[in-house]
This record gives sequence, C-alpha cells and structure tokens, in this order.
Amino acid sequence: MCSTVEALLKSCSQNNLSLNKKDIKICLLYVIEKSKTFLLTNPQYEVSKPKINEFNRLIQLLKSGLPLAYVIGNQEFYGYEYYVNSNVLIPRPETELIIPEILKRGDLIFNKNKKLTLIDAGSGSGCIGLTVACERPNWKIILLEKKLDCMDILKKNYVKYSNINCKIVASDWLKSIKQKVCDIVVSNPPYIESHSENIDSKVFKYEPHYALFSEEKGLNDIKLLISQSRLALKKDGLLFIENGFDQSNEVIEILKKNYYKDIDIILDYNGIKRFTISRNS
Repeated sequence: MCSTVEALLKSCSQNNLSLNKKDIKICLLYVIEKSKTFLLTNPQYEVSKPKINEFNRLIQLLKSGLPLAYVIGNQEFYGYEYYVNSNVLIPRPETELIIPEILKRGDLIFNKNKKLTLIDAGSGSGCIGLTVACERPNWKIILLEKKLDCMDILKKNYVKYSNINCKIVASDWLKSIKQKVCDIVVSNPPYIESHSENIDSKVFKYEPHYALFSEEKGLNDIKLLISQSRLALKKDGLLFIENGFDQSNEVIEILKKNYYKDIDIILDYNGIKRFTISRNS
C-alpha cells in the first residue's frame, strides 16, 4: 500500500505533536531521497510500503529522543553533508563561524608562502578539516584522531570529500606530529567540566562523553592542545580553539603562559566568547 508524501506528513504531524515538523519532513526526504523543492512541487508523489516502513522506523527513533542527526546518520555543516553516528559529536552551527576566519587568515599565510599546512586536532567527523580542505584544495590538511570508534566515520567522510591535499593520522592530540611543521592548528576539544549541570540532557544522553568532558574544570585537554601546538606550529603559526562559554579568560591566561601572542576572541551567535585565536611566538 502506497501513500502520498502530503498525506504521510499530515498524518505523522497530527499523530506526533511533540515532534518538530521540520524534523519529520527531513526524515521523509531522507527516506525517499528527494530534495525539499521536490517535496513542495510534488505533494502527490507516492511513497512505497517499504519506504513508509523505514520512515515510521525513523519517526520512532525521533520519539525516543535520539537527535535527528543520529537518526538519519547525517548532518549539514557549512554547506557540506557529513556522516555522523553516536561515536562522534554532531557538528554545531556555531562551529561553522570559525571556518571563514580560518580561510581569511590562512589565505594571508598561503599568499605569502605559496603553501600552508593545517592540522585539525581531534577531528571526530572531520567536519572542520574536511570543510577547509574542500574550500582550499591547495592547502595541505592533516586530520588527527586518536579514537578508533571515530575512525570509521572520519574515513567515510574522508572518502566522500577526499582529494590529494588531505590525510588522516592516528594521534593523541599532536603527539605524533614533528616540531615546527604546520601553519595552523584548529581544534574543538572536550571542554565541559565533568558533572557539569550546564549541558542539555539529550547531549549528555546520546553524544560521546569523551568528546564532551575534560578534567580540571574542563581545561585539561585545552592545556594539552596548547602546549603541544606550541611545538608543532611554526613561528607565527596560528592556533584556533573552541572553548566553553565561561572559559575565555582562563584560556587566554594559559595561552600567555605558553608564550602565545596576538590573542583574539570570536563570539558565537549568542554573543558568547566561543573561539580563541592566537599566534605562536
């Protein structure tokens, strides 16, 4: 038995008032492998029984509380689609804000030296490093990841967007990197304090804790990243770090103690000091 997309969406929305209508629509588009435009222009398109069953399965996962990105195994980031599962963080819209800044500052380095090496430390899904690789195919991009559970997803996205300027290296932060080899290090490390109450319940329940939480009030991994980047970065190389909403001042002090200079702050959509950029001395 078939049903039209219009009838499916209407019925599902009426029977699942707690669910976001946009999420329901995305699940249906995912199942029928069509675009949003197709949905608008073909409301009477008939969906087969097997696809209806798959759609209903996804809706049940949504109702259980599983984030949409994990339900469909996909998340958009900076115009690119990345595979995700519960082994990697879901790429966030606020993290997209750092991409233009990386590109702008990186272009200055590349135009001067005619080459550039960027390291994405703790790549996870690879959304930061692979996005930069796609935007700047003449740069050399290194994706660092230590968690084997993340590697399948990272490799899958690497194959999807790969070109000759990008490679994956298994490394605990930057331990496997030689000294003075890169122009830019970028990372979204774990920065939430263990047992913090400032975390969404769904994030806590479904997203990987090793990518969320860090010791020493959430600063342990940031400290490691800063000290290791100091060795890996060339003189005047740039370090981009995403940090917690209340950590900016502490991150700045750690950077100063490690002799970084020209420290800048980038705000997220809510005006929170979300990113810290600094230059290796």
